[in-house]
Amino acid sequence: VNTLFFAPPAYAKPHEILQIFSQDRKDPKKFRGFSYPTYRDIREQNTVFSDVLAFNLALIGLGQKGDTRRAFAAVVSSNYFSVLGVPLARGRAFLPEEELRNAPVTIVSYRYWQKHNLDPTVVGSEVLINGRAFTIVGIAPKGFTGTLQILSPEVWLPLSVYDQVANDFGAKDKTTMEDRNGTQLRIIGRLKPGMTMAAAKPALEGLAANLERAYPVEQKNQTFITAPVSRISVSNNPTAASGVKSIAPLLLGMAVVVLLVACLNLANMLLARGTARRKEIAIRLALGGSRWRIVRQLLSEGFVLALLGGMGGLILGLWSSDLLIASMRKFMPFEIVWSTGASPAILAATFGFCMLGTLMFALGPALKISRSAVIADLKENAREGVLQRRWKFLPHNPLVVVQIAFSLALLTAAALFVRGAGKAASVDSGLKPGASYLLEVDASLAGYGPKRAQELYQNLNARLAALPGVEHVSISANVPFGMISSDKNVQRAGINPGADAKPSTAAEGLAFKSAWNSVGANYFSTVGLPVLRGRVFTEAEATQPGPSVAIIDEPLAKKLWPDRDALGQRVQYAGEKEQQNQTIEIIGIVPVTRHDLFASEEPDGSIYVPFARGFQSNISFFVRFHSLAPGNEASTADVLRRVVRAVDPSLPIISLQTFAHYLDSNLDLWLVRAGAVMFSVFGGLALGLAVVGLYGVKAYSVARRTREIGIRMALGAQPRMVLRLIMGEGSIMLLCGLALGLLLAAAVGKILSGILFEVGAFDPPAFASAFIILAAAALITTWLPARRATRINPMVALRTE
Repeated sequence: VNTLFFAPPAYAKPHEILQIFSQDRKDPKKFRGFSYPTYRDIREQNTVFSDVLAFNLALIGLGQKGDTRRAFAAVVSSNYFSVLGVPLARGRAFLPEEELRNAPVTIVSYRYWQKHNLDPTVVGSEVLINGRAFTIVGIAPKGFTGTLQILSPEVWLPLSVYDQVANDFGAKDKTTMEDRNGTQLRIIGRLKPGMTMAAAKPALEGLAANLERAYPVEQKNQTFITAPVSRISVSNNPTAASGVKSIAPLLLGMAVVVLLVACLNLANMLLARGTARRKEIAIRLALGGSRWRIVRQLLSEGFVLALLGGMGGLILGLWSSDLLIASMRKFMPFEIVWSTGASPAILAATFGFCMLGTLMFALGPALKISRSAVIADLKENAREGVLQRRWKFLPHNPLVVVQIAFSLALLTAAALFVRGAGKAASVDSGLKPGASYLLEVDASLAGYGPKRAQELYQNLNARLAALPGVEHVSISANVPFGMISSDKNVQRAGINPGADAKPSTAAEGLAFKSAWNSVGANYFSTVGLPVLRGRVFTEAEATQPGPSVAIIDEPLAKKLWPDRDALGQRVQYAGEKEQQNQTIEIIGIVPVTRHDLFASEEPDGSIYVPFARGFQSNISFFVRFHSLAPGNEASTADVLRRVVRAVDPSLPIISLQTFAHYLDSNLDLWLVRAGAVMFSVFGGLALGLAVVGLYGVKAYSVARRTREIGIRMALGAQPRMVLRLIMGEGSIMLLCGLALGLLLAAAVGKILSGILFEVGAFDPPAFASAFIILAAAALITTWLPARRATRINPMVALRTE
């Protein structure tokens, strides 16, 4: 949370830095990126920023031939570092002319320099990027991660090479940098001295209007707005990171609840201990000690407890954060940078929470204990004899009630996430992995263009298919739950509603958002997806441009033609003028498949086209064997790796794993499971604290009431009556806590409803399991002291008192 939201950015005067967004005036929810010509116009014509930079991100191939790895790169304007106010550790920034011509120069990160032992000769040396030699001209300062906090580029490249390094990760519109229709860039500006965001608004709106008049087609209905630079997203939409931002207060809220439960626990214990120290406090007061001095002493004792707990919590927190980040790195497709050290802000926050905790759990008991009746306490007149309470059926310890309530709320949240994790793990993707391997490669990282890459992939496909034991091999541009995905708006062919039309049915031209994928001839048999009607792609269709054909899934077929069979019908991509005259024939219907666990908007269906008509450089091979012997996964992977090296030693292998392992360990599943683990840990801590607190209160109560219980038993009370007495008092506290906890749990479920996976906010099994676990633990905790009370010997108890 500190890294993402509170740690100061690694650039100068962050309050002056704003990101500019291009917003559709008619549909304010729509945003887009900027073209390089538009960036130049904004930089030259704006009146609110002292300077403006442009950038985008890309995945590149970094390293020597045969040892190329995928790395994170930022492609930036020449003024990038100067606008951010960041001096380089060594070397120089990009020159203005390097932004305009195809300049093979790069600036590397400090971490890259550290990997090369801080060798000063790194500046001026060459590094291979996408198979091309680039000269290192500078080194970024230590700790600089660009505008993001956890995804630090390893290299920065000038905008002039964007067209050469852009690939399927960052270049969706396939336009060149000089094309005014492009949307590749993100723009950030530094406000002029004295300028504010509010004052900049009308000036930017006026600038957008001027550009729309100058370029009525490219800038139609576009206006400019600003927002603070996001630390976790480089989206062209200012609300893109809202989901992640909502997690921070959630995590802090959980931690605060656990802290509160712990403080209530300690408050109970200090009250109990204070009762035992009544005579000591009375003597201090009788000898002239002031009440304030007594309170000060008790607060000091509480603060020592808080500091010890804070130090332990800090060590545990740093360790668990490192563990979480190490776990996350296994599922990320590139290196992440995340500082989890004890920064001054973390230490200050820990000290502050210790102070707050002291006030929460020590101040109340200190004030109560210091209000001593000196004479009575000095006489120790057995006030704790028979307990007298005015309201018999109300809990006599409200702090325990609140502990139980908060614990039930956290346990319910944990149960909701565990239920979601279980459903996510068992979600039916529609694919049958069988004895399959998933091999991901990207020829663009070796510097190969589309034509060379396609030839390479066809050759590799044939070599893999020739391996002994291989049943099917196919290629796919996208993989379910993968980092790269695509979608198209699909509508019936020949229907082109006007720009202002709002069709409500497929017959009127309504388009359906569909997950798009380009695949090879044997794709459906390789991934275990049956064709319900029609046929699959032929080898010629998959490898050579030919008639436009597609296979769609059943949900999309029913939406497009609810009253008849979609097989043999034709569709087109809505909103893509260059493709509206290229209608596509539907040749097959397949079942529905799942593509994403966390899509903000689920697609209406899926459309598959031949790979030759939807080439992407970053692709995956599915290799299905007739069978795989258990324990031979590693040796089989080595065989596949050797085949790739034999075809082309320079081709980077991004990942190689069994398809079943991929489906069971993708990033989406990790997020769900991590949420379940974190909530379970918090819930378990709260449960443990509540149980310890309840046990401590009841055990202390029984110990203080030894004389009372002895008298009751001497007068004829049976052990079962004593057991019922103690259990009854504990049950009243438990029932009140559970009742309050159910209300809190309902509120927590409502808050979590937006991030739960296929689990309702008021899921009965989750609520019931949390209720039963807490109730059972609390009853057992109450029964133990009650059972001890039944074994009290009346004569021994009376002599002791």
